[in-house]
Amino acid sequence: MNKKKSGPPPIAQNKMAEMGIDAICDKLCEGETLTAIAKEIGVAVSGLVNWIEKDQERAVRAREARTMSARLWDEKAEAVLTKSKDQFELAKARELASHYRWRAKAVAPRDYGDKVQQEHVGPDGGPIALASVNLRGLTDEELQNMQKLLSKAVD
Repeated sequence: MNKKKSGPPPIAQNKMAEMGIDAICDKLCEGETLTAIAKEIGVAVSGLVNWIEKDQERAVRAREARTMSARLWDEKAEAVLTKSKDQFELAKARELASHYRWRAKAVAPRDYGDKVQQEHVGPDGGPIALASVNLRGLTDEELQNMQKLLSKAVD
């Protein structure tokens, strides 16, 4: 039985290597999508993503480029709003700004995403009940049982 190699075929790898990670990162910084870049190179998007992720340095550089492109989308959102001259243009600008900010959030959620705050609460949203146990009053058998229970919680 033949094992299938993971990653893009050699021809696709050559095309991506020919363009190089520098050019790909430049395009990402300019706001181009991975789909558009893959189409330009003539490879599948999955092949491009696999090629980038296969090498740690390429992966880090591509992530940094996408984060930088998020700034571009944010700047575009602000620019389109400030350039609108009348109510119609402003309404259109708001829609575009919303889309641009969504793009920024999609490519750099840490910088442009919604803040997520988790809160632990007890029953019906109330406080969490805490209990303390006086271990000094327990028998050896009770202590052993407690130890068994605690060991299961860790597993």
